[in-house]
Amino acid sequence: MNEIMEPLLHTTLALPVIEVSVLVAALSICLVFRLSKIGLVLAYLFAYRWGWLFFVGQPQPFMVAYLVSAILVGTLTVIGMLRTRESD
Repeated sequence: MNEIMEPLLHTTLALPVIEVSVLVAALSICLVFRLSKIGLVLAYLFAYRWGWLFFVGQPQPFMVAYLVSAILVGTLTVIGMLRTRESD
């Protein structure tokens, strides 16, 4: 467990200001036009990108686990959104 927590406790993450600004603007537009599902996907993609920046210097098992979990969560999200759309 220590080898998992060690990188999380001792790594700093600097986010590019332009990316944060684009995210805030895009999410604001989604809120104004009531596009909540698109806003959720955008927030997920940005959070995934920033997580990738965090794990870029970590050992390969972290990168593979992050990629696999991101693909799984992304796929389940899209399936859930499609199923909700069909039932409306």
